[in-house]
Amino acid sequence: MKKGIVALLALIMLSSTAVYASDTPISDWINSKTSKITEKEKSASQKAAEKEKKRQEKIQKQKQKQAEAKKKAEQKQAERKKKVETKKKQWKDLFTFD
Repeated sequence: MKKGIVALLALIMLSSTAVYASDTPISDWINSKTSKITEKEKSASQKAAEKEKKRQEKIQKQKQKQAEAKKKAEQKQAERKKKVETKKKQWKDLFTFD
């Protein structure tokens, strides 16, 4: 119980001092040191986002090409089927007697 209370008081003290220390020269120094890291993280995340965007565009183009190829293949299949049907009809007409 005592350890819990001590931990809770320590947490309250740390959080309250952090609020008051935000406008001190120490916090400014810490911010100046960490700003380079923050900038690097931002640029890295921006590069990753651009890379992901390019990858998505590439995938989209591939899907479009596949869809076009599928459409062409279906058209060719339909044309072949039509030719086969006409040949069947020609042979049927040739060998049927009225």
